[in-house]
Amino acid sequence: MKISPLVKRTVSVLLAVSLAVGMTVPTGTTAFADDRRQELQDKVDEQQDKLDAINQQIADNAAERENAEKTKELAEQQKELIVGQITDLQELIARIEGDIQTKEEEIAAKQVEVDQKQAEYDARRQGFKERLGAMQKLNDGGSIAILSSATNLYQLLTFADTLEQISSKDEEICTEIETQRQELEQQRTELENAKADLEADKADLDAQNTQLEGKRQELVNSIQQQNQTISDADAQEEALEAEAAETRKALDQAAAALDAYLNSQVDKYSDAPMTCSLNFGPALQTYTYISCVFGTNGHRGTDFASPGGTPIYAVADGIVTDATYHWSWGNYVQIYHGKDDEGNTYSTLYAHMISTPAVSAGQNVTKGQVIGYVGSTGYSTGNHLHLEMKINGVLTNCLNWIPS
Repeated sequence: MKISPLVKRTVSVLLAVSLAVGMTVPTGTTAFADDRRQELQDKVDEQQDKLDAINQQIADNAAERENAEKTKELAEQQKELIVGQITDLQELIARIEGDIQTKEEEIAAKQVEVDQKQAEYDARRQGFKERLGAMQKLNDGGSIAILSSATNLYQLLTFADTLEQISSKDEEICTEIETQRQELEQQRTELENAKADLEADKADLDAQNTQLEGKRQELVNSIQQQNQTISDADAQEEALEAEAAETRKALDQAAAALDAYLNSQVDKYSDAPMTCSLNFGPALQTYTYISCVFGTNGHRGTDFASPGGTPIYAVADGIVTDATYHWSWGNYVQIYHGKDDEGNTYSTLYAHMISTPAVSAGQNVTKGQVIGYVGSTGYSTGNHLHLEMKINGVLTNCLNWIPS
């Protein structure tokens, strides 16, 4: 005789209720289970803390490397600017050195002119002195002989004037030569002053050049230091990434052991005569959006963003196999929903609840019953429900079974 699905479900529910009422777990077994859970949880927490510390070191190392890159880039820009300034200064210094050389040549040439003018003055002055001596001799006795040689009255009358004119002309020429020599001396002095100004400018530019060279060397040293910092950071990153990989491996193993334990909690109830009708309901009446879908970057479930405190509902009848805290899930509830007609088992997990779940392990729940409230506990960055579903202990996309 074929039994109708309604009768099968009714019988299954009655059997499940009777099993839940009659089910007792020895105190010693419960304590052992809790100890085992805590032991596995501690191992996961230990590896997670270690991984968090390594990731923080990686982040700090990356920040230090980035800072070194920025410092190096700024130093290179400043160095390039200073090198350009040094080049301009050296070109200006070279021009000033050329001007100084030119002034030295002009001063030397002007000195030759001064010396020539001085020699001319000395020669003229010597001739003047000789003529004055000759005239003095005339005045002393030779003038009578000269006067007696005059052939006419004009020569006799103009003789004294002629002597005076010769003397005046000599004096005038000497004065002119001396004036010219003084002008040349003044020009030479001006050239020497201009040369001194150029030398002062050059000394100032040399000082600037020395200062810039010192700054350039400081920047070169800074760039070398930043290169060393970057090199050290790269080596440190490689070492930390290797350490992180090993820690992630250990964390995955610890998490897998804890997950296996959680599955075993479901398995404890697998013999309960519960039939899963596959008529699942929503875990939330409303939500804002789906923030992460199943399988994205290895994501185990589906995340429903929703305001904190939003009620969470059991998606089907079942038995609570876990209602506690997990390092990643935060406050969570796991429910076993029984088997379908083909013997496949179904279970769901609700994570990141805002506070201690509203149900406890071993408790029977019905579809639509409030089991907790949306929060952001555990490894979470905002209020949402993380919902997982397993068929025969294997994770699957809950959206294929549970209405969203």
